[in-house]
Amino acid sequence: MLIRHADPAQDAAACLEIYARYVDGSAASFEETVPSLNEFSQRIARISRTHAFLVAQDGERIAGYAYAGSHRERAAYRWTAETTVYLNPEYHRRGLGRALYAALLPLLERQGYRLLLAGITQPNPASVALHAAVGFEDVGVYRRAGWKAGAWRDVLWMARQLGPETSETQMPPAPGPPQRLPAPIEL
Repeated sequence: MLIRHADPAQDAAACLEIYARYVDGSAASFEETVPSLNEFSQRIARISRTHAFLVAQDGERIAGYAYAGSHRERAAYRWTAETTVYLNPEYHRRGLGRALYAALLPLLERQGYRLLLAGITQPNPASVALHAAVGFEDVGVYRRAGWKAGAWRDVLWMARQLGPETSETQMPPAPGPPQRLPAPIEL
């Protein structure tokens, strides 16, 4: 298995197939309709211009993906990114989510991010455990944040600090361009 950067033209269909299960079959994504292939390909391209979007490839098959994106548009949030992982269910509980984050998080730190956030629709004990295992901590819950799959859903927010643990008095440099893996990572 390899972890590499996503190619919108090559990987969008497989990533969308994974994502569609989370849109249609669960409350994990708050999207209500599955995006088109073209829209999903454009998402990968747009995200890749500012952050890393990684896929895990098992032979010819995409087993999962992870990426980061902007948290909010306000300038003061520029050191904060949101992360997410989606896996083909056949690859759950095999360490693939951790492997994707092990590749993604150092890229974000080198890029200059200081805080990573993950919003996890509840209940989702597997995702909470994954994020805790890679250093995220609970920071709060948005109660009844969205209606999905026939019920109001809470969203647990988890955070992980990156970079130096200092009491800075000067503004750090803004995050730079997205960082790239020097080569695909073999698992």
